[in-house]
Amino acid sequence: MDKIIKVFILCFFAGILFACSDDDTVKVSTDPYFGVAGESLTQTFTGDKETRYVTVNTNQPFTVTSSDPSWCTVEIVDDKVDNLKITINKNGQASERTARITVSATGFDDVVIHVTQAWTPSISADKPYLLLNNENLEFTLKITSNVDYEMELPDWVMKKGSQPDGTYSFELNAISPGERMGNIIIKAKDENFTTKVTVPVIHRERIKKIASWLFDDPSDLTKPTVGKALEMVRNVAYNPDAQFTSVNGPTVSNKAVRIPLNCHFVADHGIIPKEGENNISEYTLFFEFKIPAIGRFYSFFQTALNNEGDGEIFIRSTDPATIGVGATGYAGDVKPGKWYRLYLSFKPGDVKFFMNGELFHTSTTADTRFRLDSAGVILCGGPWAKKDDNEFDVAEISIWNGALTEQDMKELEGVE
Repeated sequence: MDKIIKVFILCFFAGILFACSDDDTVKVSTDPYFGVAGESLTQTFTGDKETRYVTVNTNQPFTVTSSDPSWCTVEIVDDKVDNLKITINKNGQASERTARITVSATGFDDVVIHVTQAWTPSISADKPYLLLNNENLEFTLKITSNVDYEMELPDWVMKKGSQPDGTYSFELNAISPGERMGNIIIKAKDENFTTKVTVPVIHRERIKKIASWLFDDPSDLTKPTVGKALEMVRNVAYNPDAQFTSVNGPTVSNKAVRIPLNCHFVADHGIIPKEGENNISEYTLFFEFKIPAIGRFYSFFQTALNNEGDGEIFIRSTDPATIGVGATGYAGDVKPGKWYRLYLSFKPGDVKFFMNGELFHTSTTADTRFRLDSAGVILCGGPWAKKDDNEFDVAEISIWNGALTEQDMKELEGVE
């Protein structure tokens, strides 16, 4: 009997415990819900590009649309608390703009997020900088702006024209070897806006061969390989029958020209004077030549285009036959019937003579007689009145627009 009572009591209390446990069970609601936090319903952006995330609290599928996806886009992000991604593009307009993002779920009223974007004065150029040389003297620059602007140009850059899309064309003049730098500055006309873009402009020109003649075409002995054609000049008063003739050059595949007595070439060298100068003060001349005999003068060039006064550099009528002039002094030993490669490098105070790539004479003269006329130079001839030129053969003449160095010569001639 006692056993039965004990079992009954245990069952009674167990029933009470189970009953209490059922009363404490948390019931998970399955009621549908949908909403966006109140402070998220108004989004204000600056004029720059920006991305933000907003939380849509819902247990329902939902959709989103933007009233102007051209600049305000929205995207649902799965598995993320901040499940609505809003991306705003940079405002290139000169005014504030607005859009609406509509969030929708079936059975609920739409939620609208109001987007406002301010604007920022903006100017941009399609090139961060410009690097130019004498082969590239024209360029364009496209400017995009949401304000009125003005441009400041270096004094050596000229504006040529413009297009409705904001593309401007510019040009500049060629320069002698060297570098010049400046800035194109584009800034807002309204002084209240500090918006400004600076585009650096660098114009560089290296020393290079700008004129050359090889005389390999017997039918056209003035034809250039670089630069412009030569002009033949004959002293018809001295010798009306004088002719420039094609002859054999230093090799079987190379021809040359025989320049008759009292005749010469005139070359348009194409060198640009340095800024502030009218004549050419730095250059290099090259002659591959052969003389028939010593005891005569042979003139390499003349800077006075009227061909008056002395020529500049001669082979002297001495034995040995030296090269130079009084202002530079003389050096070398030219033998008849032999081909030579002579370089004459000129810079005020630094004149160098090279034969076959080897330096054989220098001078510190700064004599202005060696400055070339910007219009051209007489080659392979001297003043007719003084009879300082004589017949000789030339296989090549070349001109550089700067003073070549000893290292330059070694590289050109392959000298170790």
